[in-house]
Amino acid sequence: MTVSGRTAMLAKHAGVPMADSTCSEGISPATFVARRRVLVLATGGITLTSALASRLGLGSPGDHAPAHRGVPAHHAVPAHHAVPAHRGGPAHRGGPAHRGGPADAGRSYPLDRPLYYINGTSKAIALTIDDGPDPVYTPQVLRLLRQYNVTATFSMIGIHVAAYPHLARAVAEAGHRIANHTWTHADLAGRPAHRVHSELARASHAIHAATGVDPGLFRAPYGAWSAAVIKQCEHMRMVPLDWSVDPRDWAQPGVRSIVRNIMADTGAGSIILEHDGGGNRSQTVAALRIVLPRLLHEGYHFETP
Repeated sequence: MTVSGRTAMLAKHAGVPMADSTCSEGISPATFVARRRVLVLATGGITLTSALASRLGLGSPGDHAPAHRGVPAHHAVPAHHAVPAHRGGPAHRGGPAHRGGPADAGRSYPLDRPLYYINGTSKAIALTIDDGPDPVYTPQVLRLLRQYNVTATFSMIGIHVAAYPHLARAVAEAGHRIANHTWTHADLAGRPAHRVHSELARASHAIHAATGVDPGLFRAPYGAWSAAVIKQCEHMRMVPLDWSVDPRDWAQPGVRSIVRNIMADTGAGSIILEHDGGGNRSQTVAALRIVLPRLLHEGYHFETP
């Protein structure tokens, strides 16, 4: 199957500082985009396309990836945030998320490619909450999770952890897992290795300072992965974490839309993307109040990657 490179970079999250998006190391933006790897899901797991695989020393690609990276729309995995005008391209990774997941291969996750699905029993799913901690919405999400006895993964931005360390600590003490989501929510695609290192290392330091725990997961803002990001994840022993269900709560499409998308797109092994930071997340909280009991009623149980 011919797979085109990813041609759109997702826009900066409202209210979160971003760094410039200039390609580095002598690689022009056009060349970098052309070389951008395509993340794909093969039977039994996720592989990288040959463009990036050759840089990482990996095997040949499979046939499952986000739509903006060139896969058929019916297998697309959406992403969050709008597309910057100077880049062009689709506003998100369009198309419904695939309901299936990889075969259960145990709980040993690779560090050399992003994780779109969790391994577990046929009814295991994961809930991820991004862009916090936030003093308004993180406590509301925590109360809901406690009410329904659900464990989630919070992808935290370092500067927010530094600003609200007590919230990061409360998340950890409630038994939830914390993932590194960079220091400034920076788009790391095309950034030099030293910038990637700084963004990940500073965020991990802030999380450790607040909770006493070094994060074992990393989620790239905008789902923007690169060879340098993957290499830094390997160096820091963090599993690269993506997602397979995006109800676009970041765009505030309405509670009904968020609920409908989650219930329609969630299947065995799904990783659901939601947000507790970066803006008004009242719709997210209201939607979680509806979908959590529904998913539990359907027999799903929540795990962390």
